[in-house]
Order: sequence, then C-alpha cells, then structure tokens
Amino acid sequence: MRSAYRVLAFVIAGLVVVQAAAIAYAVFGLTKWVEDDGGVLDKAAIESRDTSFDGVLGFPIHAINGTMLIPLVALILLIVAFFAKVSGGVAQAATILLLVVVQVALGIFGQDIPGLGALHGLNALLLFGAATMAGVRAKQPAVETTSPYGAEHKTHV
Repeated sequence: MRSAYRVLAFVIAGLVVVQAAAIAYAVFGLTKWVEDDGGVLDKAAIESRDTSFDGVLGFPIHAINGTMLIPLVALILLIVAFFAKVSGGVAQAATILLLVVVQVALGIFGQDIPGLGALHGLNALLLFGAATMAGVRAKQPAVETTSPYGAEHKTHV
C-alpha cells in the first residue's frame, strides 16, 4: 500500500504538469489564431463548435483533467493513505484533497472573477509541491527500533 500511495501522489503531481501544459498550449494557440490568422474571440466563437485553431484541444483537456481526473485520484489517495502506514500520510493526502477542492472552486469561480486566475495558478504550484512531497516522503523506509522491553518493531518515518 505504501507504493500505491507513493505512485498516486506522483500521478497527481504529473497531472498538475499536464494541466499547465494543456492550458499553455491552448492559450498560445488562441493567441496565434487571433494575432496571425485574424481569428476573433467573442461569445459566438466560444459557443460555436466550429471554432478551430492549433491548441484548442488544450481547453477540454485542462477542464476534464482538472474537474474529474485529479479529484478522483486525490480521493483514492486519501483512501489508500489509511492503509499505507506512511507517517503523516493521511494528513498529507487530506491536504492534497483540500488543495484540489480549492483548485476546482477557483477554476469554476474564476469564470466570473478573473482575478482568481492568479490564485488558481498559485494553488496549482502548492498542489504540485504537496503531491511531490507526499510521494518523496512515502519512499522513506521503515526504521527498526528497540522498545524499552527489548522487542524490536518497525516504525515508519
């Protein structure tokens, strides 16, 4: 279970990287379409299924990955944390899930309050750091200690 915890934590970190790459691909493609190709971005273009430019696929990848895949993996990580015997693992997984919930909320409410976009980006970095740290800490092996009564047992650090 410890390795499952570790893998899930690193998967979340990897999915955050996919998020950053997808939205950058979309925005750079959109910018090129507007500046070089004369595309016009307005409400009709946003609602149209015909609007096409290099990078447009980045938007749905970012949306699906961020609203469904990352929350699912974060929830599974929390469940696995109860069985993984990683020191502080449940707290780390709960923190990661909380950061994911905040991230999704910032993404949703950022549609109405664009300034939340800065917090969305900052929170993504916090999520990446927390997930990476959880994965690294889960790799630490158990340390054998001797109890005052002479019996050896393993403690996970």
